[in-house]
Amino acid sequence: MTFRDDVADLDTAVFEALSDQVEIDGKPDPVMGMFYSPWLDVEPIRGQRSGLREPFVILRDADAAGVRPRTRVRALGDVFSVIELQPDGSGTTKLVLRPEPCPSR
Repeated sequence: MTFRDDVADLDTAVFEALSDQVEIDGKPDPVMGMFYSPWLDVEPIRGQRSGLREPFVILRDADAAGVRPRTRVRALGDVFSVIELQPDGSGTTKLVLRPEPCPSR
C-alpha cells in the first residue's frame, strides 16, 4: 500500500467518524461534512473572551463543487448561508457559514 492509499484510508475513517449530514441547496442528496459551531461548547472563564467565530463545515472538494456564497446549508437542524469558501489544497473545502434568521422573525 502506498502513502497516498494510507492517507485516503485515514481521510475516509475521519469523515465516517466525525461527519454530520449536511444538506446544500441545489444538491439532490445530503453530503457528509464536519460541522463546527463554536458556541455549542463555549464556557466563559473569568470574563475572558471566548474567541467566537462563525460556524463552518468542512466538506470534500467534490461535495463543495458548485457551492457559492449565499448558498443555503442545513446542518444539525439549523439553516445557514455560506459567506466564504476556503479550499485548503488537501482535498477539503471549509464553508464559512452565517446563521439565517428564524423564519418566524
